[in-house]
Amino acid sequence: MKLKSKLFILMTLAVVFFAQALPAFGATAVTEQALDLQAKAAIVMDAETGEILYQKNIDEKREPASTTKIVTCMLALEHLSPDQVITVDKKVTDMGSSIDIEEGENFIVEDLLYGLMIASGNDAAEALAYEIGGSIEKFCQMMDEKAKACGAQNTHFRNPNGLNWKGQEDHLTTARDLALITKEAMKNQMFRKIVSATKHTIPATNKSKERKLVNSNRCLWQKKPIKLTFGDKETKKTVKFVPKYDGMIGVKTGSTSTAGGCLVGAVNRNGAELISVVLGSGQDGRFYDTNQLYDYVLENFYETQTIVSEGQEMGKIRVKRGEVRHVTAVAEETAAITTRAGEGAPEVRTEFEAKETLDAPVSKGQRIGSIKVYIGNKLMSQTDAVAEDTVEEGGPLSYFGIPDWLALMIYIAVGLLVLIILTLRFLGVSGRVKRRRQRRKRNASRRGRAAQAPISRGELGRKRRKKHV
Repeated sequence: MKLKSKLFILMTLAVVFFAQALPAFGATAVTEQALDLQAKAAIVMDAETGEILYQKNIDEKREPASTTKIVTCMLALEHLSPDQVITVDKKVTDMGSSIDIEEGENFIVEDLLYGLMIASGNDAAEALAYEIGGSIEKFCQMMDEKAKACGAQNTHFRNPNGLNWKGQEDHLTTARDLALITKEAMKNQMFRKIVSATKHTIPATNKSKERKLVNSNRCLWQKKPIKLTFGDKETKKTVKFVPKYDGMIGVKTGSTSTAGGCLVGAVNRNGAELISVVLGSGQDGRFYDTNQLYDYVLENFYETQTIVSEGQEMGKIRVKRGEVRHVTAVAEETAAITTRAGEGAPEVRTEFEAKETLDAPVSKGQRIGSIKVYIGNKLMSQTDAVAEDTVEEGGPLSYFGIPDWLALMIYIAVGLLVLIILTLRFLGVSGRVKRRRQRRKRNASRRGRAAQAPISRGELGRKRRKKHV
C-alpha cells in the first residue's frame, strides 16, 4: 500500500507540473478570467491555422449588429463585378446608419461596398441584397448558406445589415462563427482592401454630389486618446487609451441598443495574422477590448525578431549621369517576423529587389527598391529601400560614367599638362630669342673690333684703287 501511495503521489505531482508548463509553450488558450473585458463574448483566432488563442463565451448566441455586413460583402464580391454599375431598387429604405442613397441612383459596386463596410450603410446593404437575391428573404438564405460553408454552425440571418427589427430576434451568431466567417472573408484581396481603408470618396452620381466616407473602425486610424470608464460601483475602472492599433487591417464595427458595441478585427503583425471578435461591449469599450486582446495574445503566444533594421545598408546602385557613380540603398523601416513562441528558429530568407541603374538626380529618401522577408515561401514582412543620400546630376563627363570627383581630377591633370606644355614652349621661345640676341651681340662686337684694328699699306692701296675705279 505504501508503494502504491508513493507512486500515486509522484504521478499527481507530474501531472500538476506538466499542466503548469503547458502555457509556456503557447498550447493553451487564455480564458476569460485572464483579461478584464467589457465584452460579453470574445475570441482571438490565428487566421492561418484557426487555432483559438483566447475565448470568452465563444458559442453563446448574440446579436451581431452591423458585423452582419461581412457576409453581405462576401456575397457581393462573389456575385457582382467591382466595376459593375447597379441601379438602386425602389424598395431600399433609409434607416439607421446610411450613405443616403436614392431610388434610381447608379453606383459602381466597389463604391457601394465601401459605403457598406467603412461607413456601415444599411441602405447600401439592402441595395446589394436586392441586386443579388431579388428579395431580402432570398438573400438571407444565401447568407445562411455562406456562413455554413465557412464552418459557422450557430448563425442565422434575417436581414443583410444587422438591424434588430421586431420579429427578427433570431438574427443571431456567435463569436466563434464570426471569426470563422472572417477568416474566410480575409482570403479575398478586394475584401481586405476595402475593410482596411481609413477613408474613401464616392464620386458624384446621377443623383448626388460626391460622398466622403470615414471608417467607423477607429482602431485603424484614431491617435487621439479616449477616456473610458466601465464596471459597477465595486469594480469601477477608468482607463485612457489610444484606439489606433499597430498592424490593424480591418474589419467591421457594429452597434445597436440590444447588441451593444461589437467589433470584428484583424491584425497582421510581421506576418502573423490574428482575427478577433468582441460582442456586447460598449461604444468605446469595443476598441479597448480589441486592443487588450491583441496585446495579451501577442505578448504571451508570439515572439518578434528583427531581421532588417531601419537604416540598414542593403547595397549600392549605379547612378547614370550622377555626380557620383553609386547611391547606397538603406531600409526605410524595420522588417521583422512574428512567430509562435517555442517553435524554434525558423529559416528566414531576405530578398532585396532594385533596378540595376538609376537616372540622376536621385533624392535622399527616394524609394529605389524593396526588402521582403520570408519564412519558406510565406511573405512575413516588407519595407521599402530608399536612397541614403541625394545624388545630383553630374557634369559633361558623367555621360561617360565618370563621376564629378574623377572629372575634377582629370580637369586638373589636363590643366597642369597644358600649363607645362605652354611653359615649355615659352621657355623654348625665350631661349631662342636669348640666343639670337647673344649672336647679334657677338657679331656686333666682332664688327666693332674689326673697325678699330690697324690697316696695312697693301690693304690701304687696294681700298684706294677700288674707290677710284
